[in-house]
Amino acid sequence: MPAAAAAEVYVPVDGYASYVDANGIFTVIGNVQNDGERTVSALLAISAQDGNLTHTISFRHHPIPAGQELPFRVKMPGVPPDAILLEPEVASYARAVAPPTGMRVIYDETLVLHGDGHLSGRVTNSGNNTLYNPTVWAVVHGMDGMLDVVRNAHAIGTLEPGQTAGFAMYPDPSISEIVTYYSCFAPSQSSVIPLKADRNGDAYDMRYESGAWFYRPEFSADGTEVTIQTTNSYPWEMPANLEVPAVTRDEVFEVYLNGEPVQYIQSIDEMGMWHLAFSLKKYSQEVVTIRGFVAGQVLPPMVPEYIRDDAAGWATGLVGDDDILDDLRLLADRRMIPPGPGGDPLMPPWMKTAAGWYGAGQLTHGEFLAMVSYMVERGIILLG
Repeated sequence: MPAAAAAEVYVPVDGYASYVDANGIFTVIGNVQNDGERTVSALLAISAQDGNLTHTISFRHHPIPAGQELPFRVKMPGVPPDAILLEPEVASYARAVAPPTGMRVIYDETLVLHGDGHLSGRVTNSGNNTLYNPTVWAVVHGMDGMLDVVRNAHAIGTLEPGQTAGFAMYPDPSISEIVTYYSCFAPSQSSVIPLKADRNGDAYDMRYESGAWFYRPEFSADGTEVTIQTTNSYPWEMPANLEVPAVTRDEVFEVYLNGEPVQYIQSIDEMGMWHLAFSLKKYSQEVVTIRGFVAGQVLPPMVPEYIRDDAAGWATGLVGDDDILDDLRLLADRRMIPPGPGGDPLMPPWMKTAAGWYGAGQLTHGEFLAMVSYMVERGIILLG
């Protein structure tokens, strides 16, 4: 396959392929290499040729640290098995905020390739920061080359500095019998995947976290119901957490799988986003239907109150620079402040005075965000 290149960010020629999964879905796998000097998020366009018809899907990949690569896998329903995979396009890439995970795979006797093609092993947090549900990706190989891209099948959970945890990876059942080895282990702090929909002509941005795949969200004409296609290729029930923007923060949702009501948990996080948690059946292709959406514009994310507490603690020396930088990276990830230019992480010590005002309630959330945004845009605060 040819390689796509856009200056410093590209898909290598030996890191791009396709196969048809166990559910008959055309699946594309690859690696995105970042040879630049800053963390970036790349917008990829993947195409397949079916006679005179070209199928294209675009998506934004997880942030890729400088000098590293990160695998991807994307499914293309409706594309026939004999379609021809075309050269990928790195349509654009932009600086992204992604603190180093500090996570690495332990290469010892606990890293085991099992007879059914799955891999188990351990990871450790060799950094200084606590990691919350980190993800480890890998490329699966057979005798003739690249077969699949996979991630840890179950959540790793919270990983404190110096702590180790087990993980397992499973290839698609369609190729499990010909797996020979795994390579290109790549940690990622983010395992949340964006899911974009059109709702009465307006963009509606959801996100989800699951080992299953969610795609083709479609809202009803009145905007009160959405259907989402799902595929779970694993031999067990797969938990899913769907994040939904709020309109009133009083919504009450209902969740259905293939038209049948299912048990689920509805909660709201510290940023005012709804979360719907439920499970998908093993080896399944199911339609998720969610009802209870309310007409109107979605509310912007809220600033978590713990950020004000962290600012007060940072001003008095009880909270370190790394913690306050992580808070700002969260705000940048939600587009509440800009990511800013590249460079080593930096919080000027004199900012502690303003942080103290904010912590004491003398600055509102909006005033603090405006001040921080100004500093980030001008390179005075560097999020790394």
